Amino acid sequence: MTSPSKQWVRHDWAGSADDFHAAELPATRAMWWCQVESPALILGSTQSAEDIDPIIASQLGVSVVRRRSGGGAVYVHPADSIWIDITIGRDDPLWIDDVGQSMLWLGNCFVDALRPWCHAEAYRGPFVGGVDGRAVCFASTSPGEVFVEEKKLIGISQRRGRDGARFQCVMYRQWQPDEWATAIADPEVQDRLGSMAVATLDVPARDILDSVFTHLSGLGGERSGEIWG
Repeated sequence: MTSPSKQWVRHDWAGSADDFHAAELPATRAMWWCQVESPALILGSTQSAEDIDPIIASQLGVSVVRRRSGGGAVYVHPADSIWIDITIGRDDPLWIDDVGQSMLWLGNCFVDALRPWCHAEAYRGPFVGGVDGRAVCFASTSPGEVFVEEKKLIGISQRRGRDGARFQCVMYRQWQPDEWATAIADPEVQDRLGSMAVATLDVPARDILDSVFTHLSGLGGERSGEIWG
């Protein structure tokens, strides 16, 4: 019989980026699909608010929110991006104390889950900030993040606490920085967004989520339940 700590649960959540970041998710094995109702730029926990021009963002219909995990800004969109949060408890066998290694298992899981559509790899080297990594998440490289050749496919940040970890993951079905680049305050970063090495996967979100959940469920546990809505 599978112990409860090894079972995975799926949650399909819809609402604002701000509300989802404010939610205190249980530190148990779960996959949360966040379907945002409107576009948003999500600042990292220690990122300067001055990196974003709030007036331009408002004119573009893009909300500006802050997450409690690190890294640069991430753009999310109701159709163009896929946002998945993965949670585990500190007592989970998947928990790794070494922050530099702690996302590798998840990156490998994504690689296996996406194999029907692309050949990807989880990055295993040291963190590389790059020129614009402090401003934009997809300009940096962290161990465990997923790449197709030199292009980042899945960006991952994590929030670690006393009870467990929350891995916040975003990938793009379409990468269209022209829709929001002018909300970035630094004009040089704006200019470089168009040539940023970002991989996309134009596959229905539910197909990707189903595959990811199937592969998560194979990590020492069984699929125990799904919660829709």
